[in-house]
Amino acid sequence: MVWLHAVAAVVVVFFLLKELMRLPTVGKYGERYVFITGCDTGFGNQLAKRLDFLGFNVFAACFSERGADELRKVSSARLKTLSLDVSKPDSIVKARTTVEKQLPPNKGLWAIVNNAGVTGALGLSEWLTREDYERCNSINLYGVIDVTRIFLPLVRKGQGRIVNVSSVIGRIAAAFAPYVVSKYGVEGFTDCLRREVLKEGMTVHLLEPGYFRTNILNTDDMKTSFENSFKQTDPDVQRYYGNGYVQKVLPVFDKVANEVASPKTHLVVDAYTHAITAMFPRTRYLVGNDCKYYFRLLWNLPEWISDRIVSANYVLPEGAHS
Repeated sequence: MVWLHAVAAVVVVFFLLKELMRLPTVGKYGERYVFITGCDTGFGNQLAKRLDFLGFNVFAACFSERGADELRKVSSARLKTLSLDVSKPDSIVKARTTVEKQLPPNKGLWAIVNNAGVTGALGLSEWLTREDYERCNSINLYGVIDVTRIFLPLVRKGQGRIVNVSSVIGRIAAAFAPYVVSKYGVEGFTDCLRREVLKEGMTVHLLEPGYFRTNILNTDDMKTSFENSFKQTDPDVQRYYGNGYVQKVLPVFDKVANEVASPKTHLVVDAYTHAITAMFPRTRYLVGNDCKYYFRLLWNLPEWISDRIVSANYVLPEGAHS
């Protein structure tokens, strides 16, 4: 019994020290420069404001001029906005040039935060086209890859870090395929990059949030996307699923947005902030109770169990009854 107590004590001390390691920060925020994508609304917008408040020099990339204007109105002079479409490499190159011109001589970036993302087309895999996947991946995956690739020399100069956002959906396929594919891709890219730059003094970190109430979960937009995906299918596919199929599924979007998604968006911003400010940040950040407990359990169960849990409430096509 003595040895059991000793082992328990060692385990407790280990986890205590591990958590204590997360407390020290890098300091000197006023000398550090951070580049963030997707700052019009949502997590990116909140993070830009948070880092500005902490004293960082922030380059906040926005897709729209309206988003940039509104962010500037509530920020200090340290925060600089710029226009960026992460789906276009030329726009990313232009953004890097803008950032380089505003950095002090011989100064690099402390962090780049690949935050920009979209839900993509919503619909069953059979309904969706190659273009549907390409549109989603152009932002969620290729945007992350291209921003990282083009801005990496500035992070190398600053001996800084890259922070990417994936999703709990990057661990378990519990959403529509284009979004799932893009987030699985971000997971793989981030793992590869982290190992490639490990010996160069840079670090790479990944956020895996669960469901949160942001503009990306606009129920009207999600329903319209689902309906349009169904309408673009061949007539024989529509007959197989039946005229009432879409209407049976639509209430799910309301449930996800209003009941499943958490309103505590600050938790994601807290994780982002820790990844940027901590002396010893985590490699991965699981954010949200749904991610930490429900989904974490699912991705550790055998697939024959998790498959049945995830698909338990799926609507069966009318043609499957015949």
